[in-house]
Amino acid sequence: MPADPHLPDRYILYLFAAIAFGALIVFWQFLDALVFSITIAVVVMPVHRRLSGITGTKVSAALITALAVLVFAGLIAFAGFLLYQNQEFIAGLVSSILTWVTPVQGGPLTSILHINATQVSGFFGGRDEFIAQWRNVIVQNAQAIGFKLVFFFLSFSLIIYKGEELYRSALSILPGNLNHAVRKLTASSVDMLYAIYVVQVIIVIITAVIAVPFFMALGYGHVLFFSSLAGLLKIVPVLGPSLLMAFLGVYAISISDIRGVLLIIFIGYPIVCAFPDLFIRPVLMGRRTCIHPVVMWIGFFGGLFTMGLVGFVLGPLILSLLINGYHVMKEDRTVCEIESGRSADEAG
Repeated sequence: MPADPHLPDRYILYLFAAIAFGALIVFWQFLDALVFSITIAVVVMPVHRRLSGITGTKVSAALITALAVLVFAGLIAFAGFLLYQNQEFIAGLVSSILTWVTPVQGGPLTSILHINATQVSGFFGGRDEFIAQWRNVIVQNAQAIGFKLVFFFLSFSLIIYKGEELYRSALSILPGNLNHAVRKLTASSVDMLYAIYVVQVIIVIITAVIAVPFFMALGYGHVLFFSSLAGLLKIVPVLGPSLLMAFLGVYAISISDIRGVLLIIFIGYPIVCAFPDLFIRPVLMGRRTCIHPVVMWIGFFGGLFTMGLVGFVLGPLILSLLINGYHVMKEDRTVCEIESGRSADEAG
């Protein structure tokens, strides 16, 4: 049977695969930025379709990219404003901790928990050393973060502008059965990405809301600051608010606040940090994608453990592709068996 002239030569495909692999190696450090740019672009693509019908494709892509930059800058500005407005309060918390961790300082709660203040002091160092360490970390990573942000927004804009065209071109060179399978897997992947990002926004809001009564009960004041910070930190799943709770836990120990320690351990972490991730997120995403919440949980935490922050997206997405790929394969096999049965009946 002659080869389909519309399909590319297999050696061209091999060459393209080799070039793609080389590009992956060269841009490996930017892989996380690329994953986030592609997946977020897929989620906002319906907005681009509607807007491009009014303004044109180029203008629409530019406007959506500008809006993404403004949203990102707004989040950074809001976080900076929170920290600036509460800098004296934060400095007071840090001073209490640094005073407590000096070798000559202790407290009843320190003795009860068998905490060696001298060892903790060695970890934190003096206040000036502590601040200098954080300043060095920020300066050392600023350049890499800046390059990744530029890469993210440029690739995001390009995917918005040319993404659908490239997708249609790729589909056009695939044979019939594979074309059908890719379309179905694409549809399920888009549903999964919508669920990941939309549910993430919902989780951020829920975390900020349920944090309000907890911080009111904790009694350290600055309730709106703490609850807003917990919501913002939830953008970084699992670890975000946990770091805040750990910091407040250390502060509670430094002032021998047994009640505060108990509240953080038995209410703060389980309700504010764990409950949204372990229960609300899998249930909401499972309803959108028709995948069992336990599978969603495995995808999230397995992805985060093996791939870091980018695994938050890739973990559940890969599991979704695996499950839906199985269903597509099973569906194709059923169709083939039905057609084979019909052929046998006709031959008989």
